Amino acid sequence: MASLRQIRQRMKAIHNIHGITKAMGMIATFRFKRSENRFSRSRNYFQEMEKMVANLSAAAVDLKDPLFENRKIKKKALVVMTGDKGLCGAYNSNLIKAAMHWLKENSAYSPVIIPVGKVCHEFCRKKSVPTLLGYPEKALADLLLAKKITEELKQAFLSGQVDSVEILYVAYKPGSAGRNYQIPFLSLSYLMENAKDPKNAVDYIYGADFDTVFTTLLSRYLEGKVYMTLLESLTSESSARMLAMKQATDNAEDVLDNLKLLRNKTRQATITRELSEIVSGASVLV
Repeated sequence: MASLRQIRQRMKAIHNIHGITKAMGMIATFRFKRSENRFSRSRNYFQEMEKMVANLSAAAVDLKDPLFENRKIKKKALVVMTGDKGLCGAYNSNLIKAAMHWLKENSAYSPVIIPVGKVCHEFCRKKSVPTLLGYPEKALADLLLAKKITEELKQAFLSGQVDSVEILYVAYKPGSAGRNYQIPFLSLSYLMENAKDPKNAVDYIYGADFDTVFTTLLSRYLEGKVYMTLLESLTSESSARMLAMKQATDNAEDVLDNLKLLRNKTRQATITRELSEIVSGASVLV
């Protein structure tokens, strides 16, 4: 059995850890509320834009835009959005496992990873994972970063460096750590699936010609898609870190309760032993 001194030292260490995890949990809660607020405010705007793009795609069957080119796939790319830091449970490890599984599944298509976030960026560098681009600054999650990622992904697709681009991130689910979600990004041929349904054909009054309006809207749509994915990924990361810190704090409290019980039992056993020694010594003297 551990001595009282050892138990007190361990209690002190657990108490310090409890204070750290509680403070980190408060910081994670603040960041989560801020990122969730940004995400919820932007989501309604993007959903309306998405509906408009889907409606206009029904009238764009004959549009000759290279972003819609349904070419033969020879090289695939996967954008993986991890966090910049750890201490968020299995958030980052699940994403990296899914990315490695995707690499094995698409080994015939010269797959490459496009890391967004410091964790994935460092993992790909250390493990020599084939990459095309890299964005280790996901914590910014602003429109400038979204535009930069969108433009470079478009250039990679139009130049023939890749024939397909998908995005892997953790979708936000209130009250939980979320789940991995993979969505297509380029080419935009998946938008044409809505063109087969005549109900999606909506009449609009255009200030300019249709091609100009639709091409401009597509650029905004792609930027908005990357921006919303960044915000949702950041919100999911903050939520996962908040839950992980809460669980760590609760675990520390449980350990402290058990150590207090053990300390009391040890102290009682020590007192009982000392009393027994005193009684035994007194009986000998008598």
